[in-house]
Amino acid sequence: MRNERSRGNEYCSTDDGITGQSTGRENSPAATGPADRTAIGVDLGEHNLYTACPSPMPDWKGAYAIPGDDLCARLDALRDRVAALLADADRETIVAHVRHRRAALLETLDDAARELCDYASAYDHPVLVTEDSHYGPDLWAWLTDPDAHRGTAWLLPTAHLRLRTVAAEYGIEVATVPVAYSSQECHGCGTIGDRRLHQTFRCTNPDCHVETVYADYNAAKVLAQRYYPNQRCAYRPPRSTDERAALVADGGPPRSHQDGA
Repeated sequence: MRNERSRGNEYCSTDDGITGQSTGRENSPAATGPADRTAIGVDLGEHNLYTACPSPMPDWKGAYAIPGDDLCARLDALRDRVAALLADADRETIVAHVRHRRAALLETLDDAARELCDYASAYDHPVLVTEDSHYGPDLWAWLTDPDAHRGTAWLLPTAHLRLRTVAAEYGIEVATVPVAYSSQECHGCGTIGDRRLHQTFRCTNPDCHVETVYADYNAAKVLAQRYYPNQRCAYRPPRSTDERAALVADGGPPRSHQDGA
């Protein structure tokens, strides 16, 4: 799938798309139904770049996380360096610097995606289940726009695209499910819980065994569950300002109200 977004700058390419790559569940190597697949939810983030949790796991404790802090630090350093170069460097110098650093970042993302695919390959008929993100990568926006978000501007959409590319090399299917509330829905009981702390989710249902878990692990488990028909999908239209803020923190609004069940 090629990302057809407008670049809006002449310094560096922001096309991290995949020519000829299809979306959703079409890139499965065989026409098998959800019941024949092992769904492995993959939550994308900044602290943990990839967090994977297979649906057969009884809880989140079998989740596998690949840290993203180093990539975030490198993106911050690149932004600072470009800001300094823009003050006095010529265009060719800036282009060369950004292209070199971008290539190194993509190589690191590919290594992380291969590590995740190696993990998934241990399961029978794995399918990686990611969020249905509406963001497109724009590295230049992160480098020059003071209001740009590091994750949504480039890191997370690019990590998603690179994961699809590497998974295709492994012959592993990648599917998408609605993202809304995936980091706020309890994987154990479906309750919309409390995520006041960035890295922690707390189930507010007193009868649920989950209590407090890492939010990324919980989200990965929820994404895996959403792959199967008739599983929980907690999306509902926001009714208040607080809910709208929570939805944005959870990955932004879905494309339409029909995205969820």
